[in-house]
Amino acid sequence: RGMSAAIPAGRPSWSMKHLHRLIVTSSAYRMGSTPDAANAAIDRDNKYLWRYPPHRLEAEAVRDSIFYVAGKLDPKMGGPDIDYPLGLTMPRRSLYFRHAAEKEMEFLSIFDSASVNECYERKQSIVPQQALALINSELTLKHARMLARAIASKTNGDATAFANSAFLHVLSRQPTASEMTECVTFLQEQTRRLQESKTPGSAGLTPDGSLPAPDAGLRARENLVHVLMNHHEFVTIR
Repeated sequence: RGMSAAIPAGRPSWSMKHLHRLIVTSSAYRMGSTPDAANAAIDRDNKYLWRYPPHRLEAEAVRDSIFYVAGKLDPKMGGPDIDYPLGLTMPRRSLYFRHAAEKEMEFLSIFDSASVNECYERKQSIVPQQALALINSELTLKHARMLARAIASKTNGDATAFANSAFLHVLSRQPTASEMTECVTFLQEQTRRLQESKTPGSAGLTPDGSLPAPDAGLRARENLVHVLMNHHEFVTIR
């Protein structure tokens, strides 16, 4: 009834397009997530929607974001469905992969993809496997390396410029002063540690990011980008 009353005269009684417009132009939808001590004292649980509740990206968006920040996501639309085991290597968007009983991409399942056993209902959980998936997955490692190398080629060894660009690419913001100090210090110390330990890298740069860089300084930059891809802000909507 509320929907019908909100539709201007002359329009059909049901319109998804109008419903979407009504939602995205509402004051509740456009609320920021910025906390406010006065409002929190009155409505700690946000019952009256005075702020936008931060929440994690949907599973498909987490996967697609990894490809996207590295500049590798394929924006092509349409086509047949894709076999789910290719999900960690083929850069098509997640919606084009098969998602059915016994045909689920493990990476998406870990981040609470739509449940095939519950009418594709989505539930949200916070479990250790999610952090481990971002840390250990070849998907994240490879794309962190590719992004680090792309940024490094434009910053000419400048640690400050590299850290600033990495934050913008991965977290869509500039680092704070303390974060910048931490990043520059990390790059210096990690480079030294890799040089002293003589940890083996690849013989040369692999275009697909499958192996770490042979140069200790570049490998430290790959490590930093990998850390940022594991930052909670990378998978959080605010």
